[in-house]
Amino acid sequence: MRRLALLAGLALLTGCVSMEWRGSMVPHLEINGDDGREPKPVALNRGALRPTEPGWPQFRGPARDGVTPAQGVEPDWSSAPRARWRVPVGEGHSSVILSGQSVFTMEQDGEEELVTARSLDDGEILWNYGVRTRWGDFMSGVGPRSTPTLHAGRLYALFTDGSLVCLEADSGKLLWKTKIIQEGYEFPEWGLSCSPLVWKGLVIVTPGGEKGAARAYHSGSGKPAWVSDFHGEGVYLSPCILNLLGRDQLVTAVSGRIAFLEPLSGKTNWEAPWKIFLNNAQIAQPLALPGNSFLLSAGYGKGSEGLAVSAGKEEPYLVKTAWRSKNLKSKFSSPVLKDGFVYGFNENSLTCLDASDGELKWRGRKYGYGRVLLAGDKLVILGNTGILSVVEANPEKFMETYSGQLLSDDRCWNGPALAGGYLVARNGLEIACFDWAQKQ
Repeated sequence: MRRLALLAGLALLTGCVSMEWRGSMVPHLEINGDDGREPKPVALNRGALRPTEPGWPQFRGPARDGVTPAQGVEPDWSSAPRARWRVPVGEGHSSVILSGQSVFTMEQDGEEELVTARSLDDGEILWNYGVRTRWGDFMSGVGPRSTPTLHAGRLYALFTDGSLVCLEADSGKLLWKTKIIQEGYEFPEWGLSCSPLVWKGLVIVTPGGEKGAARAYHSGSGKPAWVSDFHGEGVYLSPCILNLLGRDQLVTAVSGRIAFLEPLSGKTNWEAPWKIFLNNAQIAQPLALPGNSFLLSAGYGKGSEGLAVSAGKEEPYLVKTAWRSKNLKSKFSSPVLKDGFVYGFNENSLTCLDASDGELKWRGRKYGYGRVLLAGDKLVILGNTGILSVVEANPEKFMETYSGQLLSDDRCWNGPALAGGYLVARNGLEIACFDWAQKQ
């Protein structure tokens, strides 16, 4: 064992291999050199494009909850989707968004981070917009972490240096640009990761920081609208709106704390401790549950809590823990809700819980630290090694209907987009479009 460790260390020092972390604390070793891993553009026989509305316009889909709308076609969930095209892409963990006949993501190109628009038809680049910046760290690698947001013909994107831009979606023309961080800002350990939220004329971002953890800008001009009093070290949560007791609440977090903010003003309505073993870094998104409740979940041994919200006598909101579970520890992937049941990853294993009391319904297979989407009564899972799987969203039993390699075996923490029967997925090497309405 000591000899093996010594050889591995020598290989790293001499550049023979590289080390990549895929979600567990165990590194994945790769042999360097000309190994044919650089993907070659592939275009197959393609038919005319179908409509994709309402598309997949932002991080985790139309409602930011991992649920895809009706597809307009009937996918064959028991077989592999047919590849339409496959092209190279730059590094980064940005997810994919899809609208009309365009696909958008962010990627690294040398010393620039790019917002890139590609054709849904063939993967050709339509335009890109770059900011000269580069984030890289040992654990999570190189490239942008945030996912752009499309709203009313405009694309809003956040770069790892804190640049927030508004672009024309059709052309990539810059409409405005601002910086969301100030001098002295302490970056999260693995980079600035929040994806912009567009809500009622505002663009909301949650970088964290001692001078205001959440910030809003007017979507038309980029001028500041508000800065929150809520502050603290930034984490990896993207801003989201949950409706609780009939009011919209902006749910956000900093290291060790969770909060509701008034989304029009940034005023703090409620905050409480939310401690996570090891790093206090919240990654998984909050999930709305039935009956003025919501779910928080985290990895690193933390688990999940179902939280019930009621009106307090002295405080406007009274939030109590309804249940706790160690059977859903969502490290990277945010869970989804279907008919009162929660589906998500317990570290890297798929599980189903009853949303009312946290009771474990079943444990499924290990899929790695990937992403899960809900499409009708199916769970669409893209594992962190590029394997696509489909599982029935059925609380009675675990049943997988399909599993197969979709992308190259490179670290995949990027969320796919699913609309109109088209699945667009990427990792740090390639981006590809698949048609689930056509059999292989």
